Amino acid sequence: MSLLKRFSVRDLIIIASIAALGIAVKPIVNPITKLISTPLGIPGGSLSGGLYMMWLVLAVTIINKRWTGTVYGILQAVLVLLIGLAGRQGAFSLVSYSLPGLAADLLFIAVRNKGKLFTHISLCALANVTGSLSTAIIFFHLPGELICFNFALALASGIVGGYLSFGVFQALHKARIIK
Repeated sequence: MSLLKRFSVRDLIIIASIAALGIAVKPIVNPITKLISTPLGIPGGSLSGGLYMMWLVLAVTIINKRWTGTVYGILQAVLVLLIGLAGRQGAFSLVSYSLPGLAADLLFIAVRNKGKLFTHISLCALANVTGSLSTAIIFFHLPGELICFNFALALASGIVGGYLSFGVFQALHKARIIK
């Protein structure tokens, strides 16, 4: 629990709220992306993951404290398991949701300027690639060619998610909702 001590109650409420928003988007986006990803034989998360990871990036950049992404990922994994949205991954969700948060945290330590477009794109792309590749390799056991294709889709989706994250971040900042 010492990890949580670095966060205020306000921080944790924001993290939990953003995590819930990220989960709420999944049932809307998933069926659409599965129409494309299923015939290609790749996990749908690589294609739609940028839309999911944008919420992670928003949590990391809004809270601006170390390990926000990890807390976010663990919380989101637990929520997905509790409400039954883990799908075929089951308990593996603890890994597939936590690793992107950890990756974003490690990069955010090096890139401290939260207000830059490059930061949002980098965080989102890395988080999405991390989650997508961990799922493709460990859970789905995809062959090398599909892993490369999966990587390219995850990177492209992460870049789009980073743009979206930056836009939301800027709008919240302009409206003086965040500092």
